[in-house]
Amino acid sequence: MKHQLSKIKPLDTVKALQAAEAELERPENTVGPVYVRAAPHDIVERLELFQPRRPGWGTRTLETSHVNNLKARIIRKGELDPPLVVKLAGRWTVVDGHHRLAAYAKAKHTAPIKCEWFAGTVREAMDASLSRNEKTHLRVDQGDKWEAAWLRTQLDWDGDGWTSSKQQVVTLTGCGEGTVAKMRQAFKRHYNYSRHGEHHAIGEKLHNTLGPDLRVHTWWKVNRVLLDLSPKEFDANEAAAKLSGQLTRKMTTKLSEDPEVTAQALWLYDRDTYPKLLEAMQQHLRSQLDAERAEVDQGGYGGLEDDD
Repeated sequence: MKHQLSKIKPLDTVKALQAAEAELERPENTVGPVYVRAAPHDIVERLELFQPRRPGWGTRTLETSHVNNLKARIIRKGELDPPLVVKLAGRWTVVDGHHRLAAYAKAKHTAPIKCEWFAGTVREAMDASLSRNEKTHLRVDQGDKWEAAWLRTQLDWDGDGWTSSKQQVVTLTGCGEGTVAKMRQAFKRHYNYSRHGEHHAIGEKLHNTLGPDLRVHTWWKVNRVLLDLSPKEFDANEAAAKLSGQLTRKMTTKLSEDPEVTAQALWLYDRDTYPKLLEAMQQHLRSQLDAERAEVDQGGYGGLEDDD
């Protein structure tokens, strides 16, 4: 089943992970890296498993400038570093290397390329997809880090506690420890209220507002319930996420290819709104930077007790 990236929920990933583990073919030789050759166009994507970026609350899946730089390198020097792949149901699937494959496509490179065949489980491959983005210094926006941590809050829950520590999630995702603690408390309170009738104000609030299964909701949505955002604030964020998705689908990367052209196009589109747009963008930028600083400072648990 092909997933539309902006609509992928944690539950989609949970189900996809279970199915993929059954489809996984692992290399016989697990001592040292195993390399294979595959044509770039034969390598498929499973965005619900191996893509840490989500349009709507973080950046788009691909950074245009990086793809263009990689394309130029292919033309000058040939093959790039091997993408990381797994074999699912007989098909090579990219774990890490989405930008490289996009660059090969843009360069019209169709010959087989060297790929590294990941020897671990699908869950381990998911973690590798995220950690390798950090190592190659590709930006994973704060919102995407939150969602990655929220997904692992659910994947690692065993009905009583977590199979991973908060620090492991912090190290992997880059999400602050305070935020991970907040996620775990929210998920646990909701789970115990929904499954066992254990009364707690937070669990009851989340259940009444979002229903019996938090896996169908992003952290972006859950946190807004915890923060008691007004309907107006909530609607504005929903509208922004929807518009972001529409722009991504219709414009792909056009808006980010040349900021000067984009600025001029917006001026031609509606010059009367332009000053207000600039002011709103500056205000939003400040608020996002403040949120990232607060994350680093581990500020605030939102009234939830720390609990591992």
